[in-house]
Amino acid sequence: MSTGRRFPANLLILKADGTRTSSLSTGFIEFSERQTDHLGMQFLSAASRNVDQSAILTKGAESSYGDLSIAALRVAIALQSSPGFIPGARVVVVLPNCFEYIAAFYGTLLAGGVVVPVPPKMERQALERIIESTEASTVVIASAAKRPASLDEQIPSYSVTLNGTFSDSINQLPAQNVGGNGLAAIFFTSGSTGDPKGVMLSHQNLISNAASIQQYLEINSQDRPLCVLPFYHAFGNSVLQSHLLAGATLILDGSTLFPETLINAIKSYQATSLSAVPDLVRVLLDRTSLDRSELPSLRYLAVAGGALPYDLAVELAKRISPARLFLMYGQTEATARLAYVPPDRFQNLPSGCIGKAIPGVELEVVNETGNPVATGTTGELRARGSNVMLGYWQDEASTAEKISNGWLLTGDLAETDSEGWIYHRGRQNAIVKIAGFRVHPADLEEFAVRVLSASQAVAVAFEAPQVGTRLALFLTGADVLTHAEIISRCREALPRHMVPGFVRLLDSMPLNSSLKVDRPLLTQVAERESKMTGAGQVVVPSITKGGNP
Repeated sequence: MSTGRRFPANLLILKADGTRTSSLSTGFIEFSERQTDHLGMQFLSAASRNVDQSAILTKGAESSYGDLSIAALRVAIALQSSPGFIPGARVVVVLPNCFEYIAAFYGTLLAGGVVVPVPPKMERQALERIIESTEASTVVIASAAKRPASLDEQIPSYSVTLNGTFSDSINQLPAQNVGGNGLAAIFFTSGSTGDPKGVMLSHQNLISNAASIQQYLEINSQDRPLCVLPFYHAFGNSVLQSHLLAGATLILDGSTLFPETLINAIKSYQATSLSAVPDLVRVLLDRTSLDRSELPSLRYLAVAGGALPYDLAVELAKRISPARLFLMYGQTEATARLAYVPPDRFQNLPSGCIGKAIPGVELEVVNETGNPVATGTTGELRARGSNVMLGYWQDEASTAEKISNGWLLTGDLAETDSEGWIYHRGRQNAIVKIAGFRVHPADLEEFAVRVLSASQAVAVAFEAPQVGTRLALFLTGADVLTHAEIISRCREALPRHMVPGFVRLLDSMPLNSSLKVDRPLLTQVAERESKMTGAGQVVVPSITKGGNP
């Protein structure tokens, strides 16, 4: 290829013609019980108990657990017979939420490989870096999808049809030699707080976290989650695993670009749950008929992936009632989830509460020496449990900084009250130095919502020409204030080092592939546009109204 980089020897193209069959050999159930600490085997075991039950519902199509098992086994056989594939080989999966993605995920595990899920629309250079850094043996795409630009025609490719029967060839798959603490998947973080890192998750990480979620959300085979969050993201993956291992039915329909379709999907498929990040919640509250819709099938709505402001949580709970609202906290490094607030308690707890540890997890707030702090004292939140990652891919130094004596150092500041409830107090690495002062961008965000009448505020650090680090403030819903009023109120109420050096009003915040605010992009916007205002000027440029920066 023109870049001169090393690329995988094989491109596996999955073909699904829409025909489904559940013809499985009599040895399927026996095969699926070979190894209980292997995630792929756990999936087959769940499928063997629910062969004819719907696993996936999409617009105009239905796939049973038998169909999905056949597809996964076909992928496994295809991988094992491909040149260069060996146990432990990394397989990059470049697919959206679909039948083929799930078949590729479990098929890779059943072949003895390691899944590396990435966004199907990932920027070319980022995709190239991941393929190169993981030394992937195979990249998986679907025949119906557009081939990513990085994967040109020079890469040798082969295909496998996912439909049809599956009988004696099941015996081609050897007993798995991995499982437990063996590497199962590498999830790359979104990079919202720095460069993306490859989070290594074991079979046990994924299995134990799914079991914990099943316990506190009371997930069973009758559940029908509407899966909006991408499966290549840790939160979306936890929704996938916790439901498929319980024999539930996944609903793959609706679009975040047209949010009313999500409400329609809940109605038409009788969805029992929806999981979302805070920015998606804002969209549901502002741009859908959620407050006017009868949703009798909805059992709960779960929110994680960032802090949901207290007033929005109260409003959301009111709109979905009698369905319950679960507020949750987690990190990719902990296989997505660490704590949750019981639905019957959050309105009686102060803002910022992230609840208590999920089953199987231990949480502590400690000082710089690693000793627990007193109630009401701020320290770093750390976690311990079987869901804590193995480490970062090819990054021993960062792993050593993140994991100490079995504890995951979250990098989040927190404190506890007398009843053991945990309160989030910001991120350690979010603190920046401006003119010698330690500044937390969250403080400016809180001020903008409280004083400037913004419906949403995001503050990021940026480098102003010839001046140094300053804060840039992006706002939505502050139309009632003029440019002069925003500047005046900031200067009147805030210390000089907290006054933003750049302000911009947006119709909506730009989101990354994980449906979170794209903070790195906002930093780029501030740095680019501040240069245009003149070197050395730390002033607020004219506020412009528009869509994504």
